[in-house]
Amino acid sequence: MNIVDWIIVFVYAMIVIAIGVFASRKQNNTDEYFRGSRQLPWWAIGFSIIATSFSAASLLGGPGEGYNHGFLYLQLQLGDLIGYGLVILFFVPFFVRLNLTTAYEYLEKRFDAKTRSLGSLCFLLFVIARLGGLLYAASLVVSKVTGLNLSMAILIVGIISIVYTVTGGITAVVWTDVLQFAMIFVGLGAGIWAAVSAVPGGFGELWNAASQGGKLAVVNLSWEPESIRSLPTALIAYGILSFAVAGTNQQSVQRYVSCADVPSARKAIFLGWFSGFIGVAATLLLGVLLFGFYSLNSGIPDNIKPDEILSYFIINQVPSGASGLLVAAIFAAAMSSIDSALHSLATCMTVDFYDRYFKPKNGDSQSLKVAQGLIVLWGILGILSAFYVATTGESLLPFLVTYTTMFLGPLLGIFLMGIIFPRINATGAFYGTVSAVILIIIATNNGLLTFPGIWRSAITAPIAVLLGLGISLLGNKPKQRSVEGLTLWHVDQFKGMQRPGLDDNE
Repeated sequence: MNIVDWIIVFVYAMIVIAIGVFASRKQNNTDEYFRGSRQLPWWAIGFSIIATSFSAASLLGGPGEGYNHGFLYLQLQLGDLIGYGLVILFFVPFFVRLNLTTAYEYLEKRFDAKTRSLGSLCFLLFVIARLGGLLYAASLVVSKVTGLNLSMAILIVGIISIVYTVTGGITAVVWTDVLQFAMIFVGLGAGIWAAVSAVPGGFGELWNAASQGGKLAVVNLSWEPESIRSLPTALIAYGILSFAVAGTNQQSVQRYVSCADVPSARKAIFLGWFSGFIGVAATLLLGVLLFGFYSLNSGIPDNIKPDEILSYFIINQVPSGASGLLVAAIFAAAMSSIDSALHSLATCMTVDFYDRYFKPKNGDSQSLKVAQGLIVLWGILGILSAFYVATTGESLLPFLVTYTTMFLGPLLGIFLMGIIFPRINATGAFYGTVSAVILIIIATNNGLLTFPGIWRSAITAPIAVLLGLGISLLGNKPKQRSVEGLTLWHVDQFKGMQRPGLDDNE
């Protein structure tokens, strides 16, 4: 990188920080800090939804995936469509109409405080595991293109993300996500241009080389449970995982509840899916073109990992200006996920634990300070988690898929119990979920369950529901106040509802 590249990256970083500072002037209460007072436009929230999941791991791993396997990873976007569709059908009406701040407030309304805490804890474990991978992915490219030590790169990326997130709240997170997602496409465009312009014959020549290498297949109909590049796995296993991520993950739910109403939330979700489809297709296209480029040239060294192919291309082939845009895009992809993770963690801890159990005397102002302090704390923990990921040597995409599924299956099971099964009571929901997790751990460790990690949500969630229902049938039916307006069979009772208090379950 030369001075032009560094100027591009520096200007981008200053714009992001400026958005955080500008948004901070509105942060007078927790509703503004956590939900933007529900005044953010749905289209901005839609781009923020996908920017949250479109991490640096996606931007680095996507071209590596395209280089090695072509467009087969695009099948997962069909699983995403199924997952988002189920969220719109089952979850969004409850989250938005009940005027929630966190998804787990619903669990207390429907069940009790301990079930809410269990759901919130599952989310916290899921995000802190993912946060390390996100930071590590961004730091990889920073280290490669600058020559910085990897540990120093992790610190730099982590600190920058903490600063603007703690300053501006959800408003800064959403608007920087919009900017960052645009920057991702600019960077991808610069990478594609660099590859195409470097070969006589341009795009057509690269495309032909990729075709000869068997990289243009989009669908794999074979039954391969262990492969994320198999259509049945993409539709069933990943579809249910996507349902869990989009429906029970506070990072996503926080966007839905920031919408003005249910129709706005639905439009935001569909926009998020469509823009994500285009984004994933673009990263795979870049990888396919890089395969064609290196097939026509000298190839890449054997020791280059899939996640490092884009970094290698930036260092050795991308001209000035385009290199800066690509590095800024990787920064953007990293921070759009990191800021959301940090903010949702702080929201969850503040609303579901601090406000719920400690009931601060100074109310809103004290809760706001606690949330800001928690962003700093979780940011530091995320940096430490990134150091751990750096020592594992695992590829980024499999790492994220494997570790996130450990916590999302139980979380999905709890919400399905609440919304679909009015007969399940608080005791069944809590102990059914805990029992399901224990059974899955025992079965996995003893070789009784051999399905790959991506199937864990699809397996754990229904087991949790069956156990919860069985335990509930041995006890009393839930009281009427625990189902009114809180299950699919009581949706008519939404009419005329204002925000429910939580005290009627205490």
